[in-house]
Amino acid sequence: MSGTTLVLRASVAAALALALAACSPSAPAQTEAPANPSASAPVTSTAPPASDPTAQDPGADERVFVSQDGAVRFTLPDGWTVDDRSAMGEASEMYDRGPGWLNELVLLDDGGAEMVWYRERYGDDAVVCDDREWPLEVPIEPYGPELLERFQAEGWDAGRVLIVGEADLATRFEHGAAPEAGAVQMGLQTRFERGGCAGVDESLSLGSRIAQVDVVADAPGAQTPDTTLGFPDAESARAWLDGEEAATLVELLSSIEFTGAPLLDAAP
Repeated sequence: MSGTTLVLRASVAAALALALAACSPSAPAQTEAPANPSASAPVTSTAPPASDPTAQDPGADERVFVSQDGAVRFTLPDGWTVDDRSAMGEASEMYDRGPGWLNELVLLDDGGAEMVWYRERYGDDAVVCDDREWPLEVPIEPYGPELLERFQAEGWDAGRVLIVGEADLATRFEHGAAPEAGAVQMGLQTRFERGGCAGVDESLSLGSRIAQVDVVADAPGAQTPDTTLGFPDAESARAWLDGEEAATLVELLSSIEFTGAPLLDAAP
């Protein structure tokens, strides 16, 4: 995954992205993923959860955002907002899914700049063998009890979910980048251990669909995320990854919880 352009923020930085940049110029090998519940019989519902997941108790933390279908929640930093682009997704013959409600959420900082892009799609069936180590690796536990119980009942190994990030020369992430420019990529990934293959997946399973979460460059009006954040040089990129803004993003990404809410076949 790579961004289409290098975007410099007026502040010390901003969004960037999870990327599965290969460790070498050669293309990584592919292997079959373990049986994924999102590839089994679809779980759908014609109605949202019985209790309104977006309703806040009087004493609830107003920073906690819950998607319209209740499938994902997270805690926003002070002053941040969410551009909710969720909609009904078209049916997929490949994954025997849909039409279904797919969340797409763009998180904006207190200045209105795009920082994180959360998006869902129908199931995936392969992982990439990649044993690279990222300079930033933070393990998290995003799966709620209900979803974990379902995984266990179906014999599904959800793998290990990590926040990962790397700062380097921009040419490490993008062809044609200026040789002196720096860049950062950051986001979530899932890791599996299968038959000697250190399997990596950019996505996280929600049971009936998968989610991808990337830190992104600010690109108002863009229909797809730019997952590479640009800097004048590699040194300034590394300083950002070690700095306060990146720490805020780690805290945000650590708060993500997948509840196990079913895939809706109508808008909530």
